[in-house]
Amino acid sequence: MKNEVVVKLFDSYADDLYRFAVSYVGSGHDAEDVVQDVFLKILSKSMLFDRRFEKAYLMTMTANQCKDLLKSKARKSSVDLESSENELSCYDRFSDEDRTVFDELMKLPDIYRAPIHLFFYEGYTYKEISKILKISESAVAMRIKRGKEQLKIRLED
Repeated sequence: MKNEVVVKLFDSYADDLYRFAVSYVGSGHDAEDVVQDVFLKILSKSMLFDRRFEKAYLMTMTANQCKDLLKSKARKSSVDLESSENELSCYDRFSDEDRTVFDELMKLPDIYRAPIHLFFYEGYTYKEISKILKISESAVAMRIKRGKEQLKIRLED
């Protein structure tokens, strides 16, 4: 893929991919690495994909990269010395209420964070989320339902 096309994709989708990766891995630094790895893969390979589905394809690549990162030994043995408050500058524009909801979302287990982020923040359907995360639609629905229940309990406190 030509560099100009990759730069255009980066300009169009990097922020969305970053926010999704943060919601998946729970760390701004790791999310930056994930997004960088996604675009490096695109640059290094001759990838062709339908322009109508390029964002979904990039989200799928990001989800896979996040899964790989979470499985890696380096991730398990490393310690994040900075709080997520300092890392997530892209969320500074949130109102206090939205920031509270996002902070509680980040405390949920990652199996709930990713589907909730894709559904509520990115606007994907259950079917699209199931393809991105490679799980069934019923699993998506259940994870969103359980995640919302946990968020409700946390926010009522």
